Amino acid sequence: MESAGDCMNLSEQLTVIQNTFEQLSAQLQEMQTQVAKLEDENQRLRQQLTPVISENKDTDGGRQALQQLYDEGYHVCPAYFGREHDGGCLFCMEVLKNVTN
Repeated sequence: MESAGDCMNLSEQLTVIQNTFEQLSAQLQEMQTQVAKLEDENQRLRQQLTPVISENKDTDGGRQALQQLYDEGYHVCPAYFGREHDGGCLFCMEVLKNVTN
């Protein structure tokens, strides 16, 4: 049989677990809110930068800027502009090829 001390200990442990869960849940909610804000900001920046890039695609400075972004690991294609890439992107390569022509 369990003694009264064991029940209190189990009750206290459950309270600690519940408090930890509530804290983690609040942190998760905060992180989800931050991610949504960052995604919105990235989308807004992509929308602002895409026309500028299109207007300046014939300039050497624009080409160099796009190449530098791509070399630093970011997409330069309109569909994924500003997102990180982990390897060659055919769309980005096509953009860079068209900018140099």
